[in-house]
Amino acid sequence: MSLISREVWWFQPPKPGQTEADLKWGFLEIYSDRTAAFIDERPTPEQLATRKSCRYFPAEDEPE
Repeated sequence: MSLISREVWWFQPPKPGQTEADLKWGFLEIYSDRTAAFIDERPTPEQLATRKSCRYFPAEDEPE
């Protein structure tokens, strides 16, 4: 089994009114056997700023 992807990821999607600073961040690792794991390791500010995924933040008045 080998690591094929490691991306900055939130532990849970944001709720209305939450900001990036309110969330628990880590890394989503995908392995060659198709398993996935959340790694509880805070990304650097640069990694958070340049992430490709987990960019949706609902407006406070938007329904869940």
